[in-house]
Amino acid sequence: MRKLVAVALLLCFALPMMAQNKKEEARVQLAREKYAEGLANIAAVKQYESDDIPAVNYTTVVRKQNWAGAGQMVDKMEFYYNEIEDDMEPYPVGYSLVMVRRTYNVGATDRIEEYVYDNDGKPLFWFTRYGYAKDEMVELRGYYDANGQLFRTICKRADKNGEMKICELDEELESAYSMVFDHFIALSAAFQAIYSVNP
Repeated sequence: MRKLVAVALLLCFALPMMAQNKKEEARVQLAREKYAEGLANIAAVKQYESDDIPAVNYTTVVRKQNWAGAGQMVDKMEFYYNEIEDDMEPYPVGYSLVMVRRTYNVGATDRIEEYVYDNDGKPLFWFTRYGYAKDEMVELRGYYDANGQLFRTICKRADKNGEMKICELDEELESAYSMVFDHFIALSAAFQAIYSVNP
């Protein structure tokens, strides 16, 4: 009887965990697909620009500010999106944000951040890379569930040869994740504000 109860308890805990893992793996796979879509979108836009063809589905916002002790900061945010079409309308009826690429400097350090949204416009994946030199680079990745909760993090740090190796999160690196969700929301709101102003 005790074995039966133990097996039943084990199943009660194991089955929900297995279902949760499947959901997380599905989100990770979706993140990979949407990230690849975003990168392909960026490559297409850059090709259009190099061919002097007006860019489509792309908006840039540049913020410049002079910070005490750090000097001039240039914060460039590129919004990549898809148009929502209706067969009965000649113009898009809306816009779906796919990815935001943000490049900026803090003093002499250049940083890149990429925010990827799911098909419902919710946070899905975040990537950042920064460092002063090749052997001081840091890369962080974060995966978000459908409710916006961070469920997986990956940290990589360059070794003395400049090769990226998996590392443990320390307090400084963990703090980098603390504002990411708020940035997802703010960037999405900025995009919606820009695209709610029609010509």
